Amino acid sequence: MDPNDTKLLLEETSKNTLEANIEPKTLEVLNKILNTLLSMNSRIAKIETEVEKIEDVKQQLSSVVQRMDHVENNIADLQQHNKEMENSFEGMGQVVEKALEKCELNRNDIEKIEETTMQEKSIIKELQETVLDLKCRSMKNNLVFNGLTYHPSEDCEAKLQDFINRQLGIEYMVTLGNVHRFGKYGRNGARPIVARFVYRKELEHVLKQAYRLKNTNFGINEQFPPEIEIRRRKLYPIFKKEKSLGKQARLVRDKLYINGQLFNPENININPANNDREIINQRTPSTPQHREAANSPPIPPRSKRTRTESDTAEKSR
Repeated sequence: MDPNDTKLLLEETSKNTLEANIEPKTLEVLNKILNTLLSMNSRIAKIETEVEKIEDVKQQLSSVVQRMDHVENNIADLQQHNKEMENSFEGMGQVVEKALEKCELNRNDIEKIEETTMQEKSIIKELQETVLDLKCRSMKNNLVFNGLTYHPSEDCEAKLQDFINRQLGIEYMVTLGNVHRFGKYGRNGARPIVARFVYRKELEHVLKQAYRLKNTNFGINEQFPPEIEIRRRKLYPIFKKEKSLGKQARLVRDKLYINGQLFNPENININPANNDREIINQRTPSTPQHREAANSPPIPPRSKRTRTESDTAEKSR
């Protein structure tokens, strides 16, 4: 029964007892009993109130316990995750160590490859210089003649023999192995003529007479591979300048000797277009005398020479 209902019942009983015709002593006892019961009812009501509070506390504690269980589960999950992360880090550390070891091996291999590459580059450079030397030797007896005009029906060798006779004053017929035009077209629309001399002495004789071509539109120079020509173009202005100063200057292949000392060209920066020899090579015969020499018919040869098939093929180029 609800304590409030119990209280109302006791109060009603106390009222009925007072109205009843009961002896005073009995009434006193009954009143005490009723007061005791009322007091007990009041205490019970308080106890029930406290019990309800305890139930609320219990429910709150139960909720806290559930939350704690959830937190513990989360902590367990975090610990498991941390353990997995630690294992993963250990695995990554091993991978990194292996990668570092591999990098070290690769670095050693790269150093060996670089060393080998440097050696191979040195060998290749030596081979290139050797090949270049062989090219120079193969062109040793070749001279390039510039300024001679072109005709479709021309005989290059006869034209060159006539040029050597008229312009250089060499009366005998030089012995030539192969004569043909090559290279780029000059300003006069004609390509240079390259001639192979059978005898070195005759080539040197022709070069010595080349001074006769000064202030003309003709030019004579030795033939060199393109690599050597590029180096010579840088050295030629220096060579010409030193000669004009009265110094002894010699240009041997791609080496310049001044008063017997080898000139170091590393610090020079000269435009090859300023090379006087290249300018002379591209000039067109302008005077009637030069045009007549370039276009004159060939002089009869002193001796008849039989050409080989290879010479004919080279000439037809």
